[in-house]
Amino acid sequence: MYTLISYPITENVPAWHGSPQTTIERRSRIECGDAANTCLITLFNHIGTHYDAPNHFIAGGLRISQLDLERFIFEHPLLLDIPKSFCEKIYAEDLVPHAAAIARADLLMLRTGFSRYRTEAPSRYEREGPAISAACAEYLISNYPSLAAVAVDFVSIGSFSDDADGQAAHRALLGGQKGHFICAIEDVNMSSLNPRTIVKVFALPLLIEGIDSAPVTMIAEID
Repeated sequence: MYTLISYPITENVPAWHGSPQTTIERRSRIECGDAANTCLITLFNHIGTHYDAPNHFIAGGLRISQLDLERFIFEHPLLLDIPKSFCEKIYAEDLVPHAAAIARADLLMLRTGFSRYRTEAPSRYEREGPAISAACAEYLISNYPSLAAVAVDFVSIGSFSDDADGQAAHRALLGGQKGHFICAIEDVNMSSLNPRTIVKVFALPLLIEGIDSAPVTMIAEID
């Protein structure tokens, strides 16, 4: 069985504060006598559930279309519940008790429970989200060579409330060490997942050449 864990993209979704919203322009309509329905879509590449490739923060880093396909298919996903609220950070000490499990994972999914504010308080979701601390990002890149990506149930691995630390966290993960880097998948809908039944996860991006990152359709295979 499969379940969708990315959010549909609409013309008004919570995002990093100040991000351009999606626009959809109907270019032809069957009901107006046209032969087919077509649309022109203007889409910011960091809107909705999206995948940060290294080039997002690293000059010369790999762009989304340059990543190996294996970067989008996760055979050993791990979902951890790490409850956090407004402006709170995930620290290395939150993850150390799970070190053995993280060492076996290729995707670390961090569920804080903050996703409920996406609909309950969208403005606060944009501005006051949790974050992965820069020190925690350094911990992950230094200790888990099998980890290909980290996914979060809030708008960005960095919080709008502490942009400097968020930028440092992005640089630590996406810049990596000794050729190993960890991509970020942000604004993921993990609310219905049972960590004991996840078999695989697929995060399939728009493979547009020349861009740093892209929205993804993200699917979990459930046992």
